[in-house]
Order: sequence, then structure tokens, then C-alpha cells
Amino acid sequence: MTHAAAASAPPALSASQRTALWSAACAYFALLAGYYMLRSLREAFALEVGRERIDELFYLTFGVMLAVLPVYWYTVARVPRGRLLATIYGMVVLLFLSLAVAVRGGTGSGIAPVVYFVAVSSLNLFMVSVFWSVMVDAWRSTTAQRVFGYIAAGGSAGAIAGPLFNSLFVERLGASVTITIACLLIGLAAVAGRWTQRRSLADEGRDAAALEVAVGGRAWDDLRRLLTSPYMLGIAALIVAGQVLGGFMYNEQARYVESAYRTLGERAALFARIDFLVNVVALLFQGFAVAWLTRRGGMRLALGVIPLLLIASLVALALVPVGAMLLATQVLRRGVDYGLFKPIREMLFTVLNPESKFKSKSLIDTLLQRGGDSLAQLSYPLVAGFGLAGVAGVCAALSLAMLLVAQGLARGFQRRET
Repeated sequence: MTHAAAASAPPALSASQRTALWSAACAYFALLAGYYMLRSLREAFALEVGRERIDELFYLTFGVMLAVLPVYWYTVARVPRGRLLATIYGMVVLLFLSLAVAVRGGTGSGIAPVVYFVAVSSLNLFMVSVFWSVMVDAWRSTTAQRVFGYIAAGGSAGAIAGPLFNSLFVERLGASVTITIACLLIGLAAVAGRWTQRRSLADEGRDAAALEVAVGGRAWDDLRRLLTSPYMLGIAALIVAGQVLGGFMYNEQARYVESAYRTLGERAALFARIDFLVNVVALLFQGFAVAWLTRRGGMRLALGVIPLLLIASLVALALVPVGAMLLATQVLRRGVDYGLFKPIREMLFTVLNPESKFKSKSLIDTLLQRGGDSLAQLSYPLVAGFGLAGVAGVCAALSLAMLLVAQGLARGFQRRET
């Protein structure tokens, strides 16, 4: 190595920084492990409510999201940053512990499965969003570029561990005990995240008193910035289209699982196995594909590959419309979403101003995603009569439209990057 190269190489992380990194990775591991334990149970509880009422569950989720979002904004704006994880995760844990009691010995009353589905669907985005807000606030940008990949890998490992746990133990332990264990993991994430905040601030010579300062800001600025930016509207369109496609496939999956699997435990175990495979696929994409695609062809190639993979899998499903192919398509589709689309989507925000990155982005990540779910449920009856092959064909056409939007976004990204 030349002297110039050695001088430009970043210094190694200190022992204290490595400890903080491990703490952050463990926090994200615990958070996603707990969430995915709750998620696979969510799919099973949805079928307890009834497949024909899944659209109502998504409408209700969107309504709850509308109600929760102002509360979330209010909390983030006023609660000191050092207490955000404990405050938000504490409320989530109390809610799910109450549901664990309600479903003890079975599915509980008729309302419990509904509340459970809506709670998991509406709160998960907030839990992940506030975690990354805390991480962004805790690390300087130069250090963040070196450690965030490892933190994300910790989350991917947790997203594998949670479904694996459920696939092995949920039938033996039951829903109530599984929910309780998931709550303990979420609580652990809050503790580890708080410790990471304090340690990383100390490592980088920043005043820990900053943790006692609230974020502040006005919620309406989020909507204004979104509506006045064609680039951000393009990002929103790509996300909503992906949610609609996912909603169509979710309903087809539910139709198949309802007919092929009879008990809550069988369904929960199946969904856990699906989640496990999805996160293995996502981890492979994160570890080996994302950097290679962006390095070889930039955002145009990286964004273009996503809908092309979807089109290929959906055409295969249209040609072979059977249950096994449906589940395999779901694993690939969701693996592409988590492993490719999500990290590459985050790159689209790097060329925007700070206000758009941290405020308008939160609106897209929460409200518009769940709005896309509701749009999918409203639209699904229009395509349900086509059968599995027909629905797959419609989704392939939607993926083609996503390809066109993605290429436009890639050009917009390149203009802003120069």
C-alpha cells in the first residue's frame, strides 16, 4: 500500500466503537426477531378472522395508521431523543402483553385477532423508523457509513431467527407465550439501543446532554415537501405500486393457505417457515447483490433488476398456477423487496436535502405504505375473478409499469448526484 493510500484509509474502529456497534447490531437483531415472531402469528390470526374479511383488516389498519401518525409525530417532536425508544417500545410492549393475556388458551374473544392484526400491521413501521432515527442521531455520518451495514446485518439475522423460533416452537408453546417472548426481545432492543446512543456520543466527543433535547419540527412540512417534488412523488409511486402488488399476492396466498392448512398452529408454522426463507433470500441479496449492482451499473441497473425479477417470477406463476409455485413466488418477491428494493430505495434519498430525508421520508415509510395496502384491498375484487394465473398476469403488468418509473427515478438520481 502506498503512503497516499495509507493516509486516505479510514482509521480502524476503536474498541469502544466496536462495542457500541455490537450493541446496535444486537438491538436491531432483538427488534426484528421479536417483530417477526409477532408477524407470523399475525398471518394466522388473519385467517381466524376470515379470509373474506382480510380487506376489512387492511382498511382498519390504514385508519389506525392515520390516527397513530399524529401521535407519533407529537411524541417524536417532544420526547427527548434519549427516551424515544423506551417510550415508544414501552407502549408497544404493554399493548402486546395485554393481547398475550387475551389469547391465552386459544384465539381469545372475537375482537382479539382483529386487534392483534391491526396492531402488528400498523406499529411495525414506527418501530423500525424510530430505531433508525436514533441510530442516525447517534453516529456521525463518517462513522455511520462504516457501521450501518453491520447493524442492518444484525437486523437480517434477527429476521431469520424470529421465524425460525416460531417454526420450531410456536405449536408447542402457543400464541400467548410466543407473544410474551417477542415482547421481551423488543424491550431488550430498547435497552441496547439506549446504551448505544450514550456510548456512541461519548466515543465521538459529543455532549450526552443532546439526548435530553427533543427533535421538534412541524408535521405539515412533510406533506408539502412530498407534493411539490416530482422526484419524491416518483419514489412514492414506486412504493405504492409495490404495496398493491404485494396486497394482491397476499390475498392469493391467504386463499390457498386457508384451503390447504386447517389449524392455527399449522398456519403459523407455515408462515414462520416462509418468513425464514424470505429473510435468508434477503440476506443473500444484501450481502452479495446490492453493492455489486450499484458498482456495475449504478442506480439504473440496480433499480431495473427489481421489477425484472418480479416479472420473471410472476410470468412463471401464471404459467404454473399451483400452490407450491405461489409460495415460492412469494418467497422470491418478498426477498427481492427486503433484500434489494429497501436498501436501494434508501439510496434514492441520499441526494435530497436533510428535511426531505428525515421528515418527508417518514410520511412515505408509514402512511403511504399502508395506504398502498388499502388500495390493494379496494382493487383486489376487480382481479380476484381472474384466478391465480390471471392475478399473476396483472401483477406482471404492474411490475412492467414499475420498471418504467424506476428508470425515470434513476435518471433523476443521476441529475441530482452530478
